Amino acid sequence: MKALAGYVVRGRMQATIAASVLAVLAVLITPLSVFSAAVIGLVALSQGLREGFLVVLMGLVALAVLGWLLFDGPMVLLATGAVLWLPLLLMGEVLRITRSLRLVVEIAVAAGMLLIALQYLLLDDVAGFWSELLQQYLTLLVNPEVVQEVERQNMADVLAPWMAGGLGAAWFVQLVLSMFLARSWQSVLYHPGGFSQEFYELRLGRWLLLLVPVLLLSGMLGDKPGFLAQLALVGMAAFFIQGVALVHGLVSNYKAGQIWLIGFYLLLIIGMPASFTAVSAAGYADGWLNIRAKARPGSKNSGSG
Repeated sequence: MKALAGYVVRGRMQATIAASVLAVLAVLITPLSVFSAAVIGLVALSQGLREGFLVVLMGLVALAVLGWLLFDGPMVLLATGAVLWLPLLLMGEVLRITRSLRLVVEIAVAAGMLLIALQYLLLDDVAGFWSELLQQYLTLLVNPEVVQEVERQNMADVLAPWMAGGLGAAWFVQLVLSMFLARSWQSVLYHPGGFSQEFYELRLGRWLLLLVPVLLLSGMLGDKPGFLAQLALVGMAAFFIQGVALVHGLVSNYKAGQIWLIGFYLLLIIGMPASFTAVSAAGYADGWLNIRAKARPGSKNSGSG
């Protein structure tokens, strides 16, 4: 990772090549999109908005050319690059100026909610749109001899009402992971350990603590999940991030071994989706109680004072 980060900050052309190649590969290997966006975030963090914009511009030109060569048209890769890079350019500049990890996470929350709002503005029937799309996807993905058409229809009907919020939450998580990766690269290059400490102390703003339960309660009023319930998914994802930061902070406070974090992530994966809800609830509770401060060894509330 340090070698890639060092290559990116070596010059404008190196950053453009890294971001563009990773964006093309992300069409085939989706997780690489996080790395491609992180390249732009690192450039914005370390060299400023102007340099970041030039790298984005050069990268979009490169993607347009590659689009013509690989897909007989530039739009697929151009859209991929714009969606991946422009938000990270903004978030990187905000983090460079404010040094507030909380603020960029909250910007990502706003972006995720905006994506949901756009779906409701542009689509007449959001759930119907996703139901049709899911049916087409399942038809291609699932063997018709194994899963009958009625079963595929039922699967689509179950997932479709939550797809708008799921897309917004996934977009939020991608933005946050890319920004965290960019900040960690900057930390490795210039200030080892700086990002870890910022992440261990991450706590979201009071406005989210007040907004999320309102969205959850309002979303429960209807028979089907509506707009507010979709927005609540992004809020839960935000407190999931704070919950993960809480676990890392407690492990750091008590100088516990890395085995605890390995166990946490294993349980997180095995226990999905219930573990997501549990970690989100822990992150939300930490927002009000500041558990890490109270559980710090030597504090009056830790039982050792």
